[in-house]
Amino acid sequence: MGVNDHDVSVPLQEVQSRTVEGKLTKCLAFSAFVITLASFQFGYHIGCVNAPGGLITEWIIGSHKDLFDKELSRENADLAWSVAVSVFAVGGMIGGLSSGWLADKVGRRGALFYNNLLALAAAALMGLAKSVGAYPMVILGRLIIGLNCGFSSALVPMFLTEISPNNLRGMLGSLHQLLVTIAILVSQIFGLPHLLGTGDRWPLIFAFTVVPAVLQLALLMLCPESPKYTMAVRGQRNEAESALKKLRDTEDVSTEIEAMQEEATAAGVQEKPKMGDMFKGALLWPMSIAIMMMLAQQLSGINVAMFYSTVIFRGAGLTGNEPFYATIGMGAVNVIMTLISVWLVDHPKFGRRSLLLAGLTGMFVSTLLLVGALTIQNSGGDKWASYSAIGFVLLFVISFATGPGAIPWFFVSEIFDSSARGNANSIAVMVNWAANLLVGLTFLPINNLMQQYSFFIFSGFLAFFIFYTWKFVPETKGKSIEQIQAEFEKRK
Repeated sequence: MGVNDHDVSVPLQEVQSRTVEGKLTKCLAFSAFVITLASFQFGYHIGCVNAPGGLITEWIIGSHKDLFDKELSRENADLAWSVAVSVFAVGGMIGGLSSGWLADKVGRRGALFYNNLLALAAAALMGLAKSVGAYPMVILGRLIIGLNCGFSSALVPMFLTEISPNNLRGMLGSLHQLLVTIAILVSQIFGLPHLLGTGDRWPLIFAFTVVPAVLQLALLMLCPESPKYTMAVRGQRNEAESALKKLRDTEDVSTEIEAMQEEATAAGVQEKPKMGDMFKGALLWPMSIAIMMMLAQQLSGINVAMFYSTVIFRGAGLTGNEPFYATIGMGAVNVIMTLISVWLVDHPKFGRRSLLLAGLTGMFVSTLLLVGALTIQNSGGDKWASYSAIGFVLLFVISFATGPGAIPWFFVSEIFDSSARGNANSIAVMVNWAANLLVGLTFLPINNLMQQYSFFIFSGFLAFFIFYTWKFVPETKGKSIEQIQAEFEKRK
């Protein structure tokens, strides 16, 4: 959000008098559900590659022989599968960086429509790869679905934030992360050996991508376009008012429309900021906070904890498929806690900032305790150390879901106005995906060198982000754009 002098001059009392307490109407709830279907793809394609990985690697060896009449070593087959897994993040970076341009070009709803075409193309490539016998189709499909998820990880929180009344922004904005966690859990269940995790049925795991894509395409036209986008970017006040009446289920939306009009007028005084402008002048400070929020999420080590959980569960004496079921249990805990955080984020006693601080602090303590438990476990310690390690991993996941998991996604849209929101989300989401890729590529070599002490690296990052959040991140719950701008001015 551009922090403009004439915006900040709006008296706080006047701003507060215009703040309208909204309710969760049928149209708003339906629109939020339809919009968030795109988030399902994001979580699903993070988790769906875990269970069938070994089966697909074996198939890659046979496919390479059929295509090129050459034997492919197990090491090179593992490399090909690793490329397929990691290229997802590359697609996410590209999609995230392009999302703002697409969202402003064709609208939030239009961007989701086109994004589903990418999902259908990716589903065809990955789902048909085995029957065609061409493993490069899986790699290309993972790149395309990465593009899709990069777009949706910016579009969904932005769209949800823009259609929400101030008092429900946090709850509805958190739905993105909730659907991500649900989708990860669903993908893990699908991967069970007695379901789709077999040599014959694994293509169906990828083909399932079609279901949420087709469902969203069928329902999107029943949802109104973002009134804030329609007003601020397209300058169509009547259309914005009509959409807002549907979302609020009332004919009296004058107060909210006037606030949108004021925001649009203030944004229209200046040229729409370009990408380079996001790091200059008044935009630099909120852009820096948005980037730090995304880095805090990924550099916390959450994805590593998910990966390391199987090793910890085996160390605790779980055998056979038990570590896999325990991982599913951990995914269920993540869903439940994220669901609780959806309620907490707009609760009168809590705020974005307090939940972030609580979550980051819980993760910091968990990493220290986890290193201690793993050290005792590796030294031949008693069973209690192994079970303690499991408990600390669960505490880590619960702490993540409390705030750092959901809040950064919608927080970016809260601190920028409509003219800069697209570019801000593009940059922030691209940083998130880049950090995700960096952690994924570097953790195994670091872990081989430092073993369990590698978690101390994340402890250091978490300590820094706790200080940064406490010192610089403003509270945004229930505040209008003018109030948040004023907060930035006070913290300069």
